[in-house]
Amino acid sequence: KALRSFASERSSSSAEMALHVARHAEDEPTTQDDSETFCHCAKELTCVGGCSSGCGCHAACDDRVYVMDGSMGRLIQEMGVPRDTTIWAARSLVEEKYHQVVVEAHMRYIRAGATMITTNNYGVQPCYYRRAFGDDWEAHARRDTALAARLAREARALCGKEDSVRILGCLPPICETHRPDLAAQFIEENGVEWCLAYYRMVASELTAAGVDALLGETMNSWDEAELVLKAAADHPEVPVLICMEGALRSLDLRPMARARAPELAARALAALEAGARLEAFGFNCSQPEHIAEALEAVQASGIGEKLRRAGVRLAAYANCNDCKALHDGGFDLGRLEAFGSRKRKDLVGSGYLTWCNRFIRAGATYCGGCCGTTPDEIRALSDSLDSEEALSHFPPEVQGGA
Repeated sequence: KALRSFASERSSSSAEMALHVARHAEDEPTTQDDSETFCHCAKELTCVGGCSSGCGCHAACDDRVYVMDGSMGRLIQEMGVPRDTTIWAARSLVEEKYHQVVVEAHMRYIRAGATMITTNNYGVQPCYYRRAFGDDWEAHARRDTALAARLAREARALCGKEDSVRILGCLPPICETHRPDLAAQFIEENGVEWCLAYYRMVASELTAAGVDALLGETMNSWDEAELVLKAAADHPEVPVLICMEGALRSLDLRPMARARAPELAARALAALEAGARLEAFGFNCSQPEHIAEALEAVQASGIGEKLRRAGVRLAAYANCNDCKALHDGGFDLGRLEAFGSRKRKDLVGSGYLTWCNRFIRAGATYCGGCCGTTPDEIRALSDSLDSEEALSHFPPEVQGGA
């Protein structure tokens, strides 16, 4: 009820949207100085009022909250995919007998009300696939990345939601999760160009398979995010979203969400100004406290408002798992068995929804769940926001796949 009331308050403030539509009707030129109602990119823009676009500026004039999906790894394990401490959820791509499990998992999130689903190739990281497949790792990575996109599209088609559910193509961390130290070491040892080539391969396979946007997910550092943005630049036909690992850990693994979030948001804004087709910037895969701190720091700094005026949404999707000790001690898939995947007691039932409320009040308009969340949490969020009504307001250029 609190979320529904808040969404109503947001949607009732339509003066800026009306001004945007009216100015388009008068064919007034778009300029950077008009950033209060227009995206800064100076292209012919669109809004939910109906004019045509290619820059994604619908985000600037549509304050509705859109629902992302939740954890795939946890869900497919509950549905029968074995836990794998080498390639994690990518096991469901490698073994054909689990492909329909992936499809069904995506369908459960769509039925729960998700308006965006993310491809299940997060585990297709070069550090994982090298260990699993040796010299043949890249061929496996190409195949499984494209497969993940095709399975997501199959799920959407089976649900009859081609015009209302978007598919985000995952570009995962270059090396492990919650480990900026390992990511920095991996980039140094392999070279920036090698890492960029990996991300270009992933982006190419995903776009060829028909995703609607590219998502740099759980980025360990801005160095990783920058590689994703460069790879995404090869595909200007699709927008890109960047989500940083929500604790924003330092190289010694200390959580620094509040201190570092404004700086990273400013870098995202600079990337947009340099030409990136950036649709959203946000935080994911950490305890909700960290993500709330990051969002609130971005808003307090004033960067959040600058991103909004430039047409860039804020995104947030947190963990429900009790994983603080594992993350603080240095995440490693091999240690996961010892810690298990226990859900935090305070996040059961309506607990996670309370945090989503806080994310939205801190400016997030793309909201979902990460590790430990299930279709139950996504359904609760969707129901609270009446998101089925919101679906119809996606402009045509961001609806569905090719």
